[in-house]
Amino acid sequence: MRGMPLVRALSAAFLVGAITWPLVGQGQPAGTSEPVTPPGTVQYLPPGYPASHPTSWSGMPAQPGPIPQGFHSAPPAGVPCPPEGYGVYPPPCPPEEEAKKEKEKKEPSITMSYEPGEGLTFKRTDGAFSLKVFGSASLIGVASTDRPFSAGLPLLLLPGSPFGLNTNTYDLHARQSSFGAAFTGPEVCGFTPGAFFLGFIQNDNLTSDAYGLLPYQAYGFLKNDTWRIAGGLQSDVFNPQSPTIISLGKLYGSGNTGSFRGQARLEHFLKPDEAVQVTTQVAIGEPVATLVTNNRRILEDNGWPNVEGRVGLGLGPVTELAGGRKERPVQFGVSGVVGQLRTSRLITAPTDPEVPDRSVVGVWGLGVDGEWAVTECFGLAGELYLGAGLGEYNGGVLQSFNSETFRAIRTRGGWGEAYVYLTDALHLHCGYGIDAPIQRDLAPTQFAKNQTYYANLVWDVSKVVQFSFEVDFRRTDYIALKDADGVLFLSQMLVRF
Repeated sequence: MRGMPLVRALSAAFLVGAITWPLVGQGQPAGTSEPVTPPGTVQYLPPGYPASHPTSWSGMPAQPGPIPQGFHSAPPAGVPCPPEGYGVYPPPCPPEEEAKKEKEKKEPSITMSYEPGEGLTFKRTDGAFSLKVFGSASLIGVASTDRPFSAGLPLLLLPGSPFGLNTNTYDLHARQSSFGAAFTGPEVCGFTPGAFFLGFIQNDNLTSDAYGLLPYQAYGFLKNDTWRIAGGLQSDVFNPQSPTIISLGKLYGSGNTGSFRGQARLEHFLKPDEAVQVTTQVAIGEPVATLVTNNRRILEDNGWPNVEGRVGLGLGPVTELAGGRKERPVQFGVSGVVGQLRTSRLITAPTDPEVPDRSVVGVWGLGVDGEWAVTECFGLAGELYLGAGLGEYNGGVLQSFNSETFRAIRTRGGWGEAYVYLTDALHLHCGYGIDAPIQRDLAPTQFAKNQTYYANLVWDVSKVVQFSFEVDFRRTDYIALKDADGVLFLSQMLVRF
């Protein structure tokens, strides 16, 4: 019995040795709290090791504290990664993603991505710039029971045959195929710079029935959340809305005023809250627009630019509507333009008359435009205008002045449209437009009135492919020539890339 305490002591010692022996075999001497690092080797924390909560050498959680002596929280680059576990490792490399991020910080690269129907985007990884290039291939067919002007891109109808002959026409063209680019650069003095270009393979104006290059928009800008400064070839501030029709003519000369011209503009955005935005725009522009050319007279500016202005009001928060549209439910604007043109008539003989060979034409206009998304799928849009000398703004059936007296033509008109999205990919648009100059301001050979009723169905098969079909009824009245009316059938296949 006296030997029992001795046996118990030896048993306890044996048990303690059995427990501590594995730790000693892993390089951790019994009775110490720091790991032993053999000469010529470096120890690293195992994968996933939380540096702020190190694990004791026994593998059991320890109290939060510093990384154990002899260990490193991150290995150097350029060597193989170690296997998982504990112990002494040769120097491993950081994970591949960490190395990639470090490289990108030192050497920014350019990435490329493609969004179907939106184009190809190039971006620098440090966000210094972004460039998107895009385009479309278009094929349009136009069948008309009466001869339109211009061919394949109807703006109005030419006088009917005095002999009752057929003047029906058919055109098939790809002149509305387009290409473009959009650029944004690094911030400058609190503004983001950018540029935009859009062109068509139409000849240099819409009334030319030929292929070529038609620059449609080409401008640069600086913008932030409050201000935008832009200069270049841009759409007019005056009555900027447009109906949804197939033709690039957009009811020009039939109620839709506003064109594209060289212009400098300043815009201010006021947002009292998320449901209200007030946009103020002021611009100076080239008096003579070249989108629709009138070659019958010599036309030029009178030494100073036209001045345009608009105040727009948007009500309701920006909402996602059918077809992927994002806009405020109610948008309304009031705009105006003032300026001058100088015109000269053709002198055919030295004794040709007493009427001066040139005249200054006053230009002015007032307009209202609006759009109301009544529901997510149904809405209304339109414009009204009145003024004088607005031919270069596509008003007055494209006429600015009387071809005999050279006096400005007073005019009024507008257009309205109702639309419904049957699905996100299928939408229907129906509308009417009219230009009605004051007839006593016109010469006998000029247009007295131009009207268009239209309905079209647009089917977005995908973001890339679109088919559209349209039926128009057009009527053009003349002062002395024979009036013309006709039905037009238009169709388009559009592939975006």
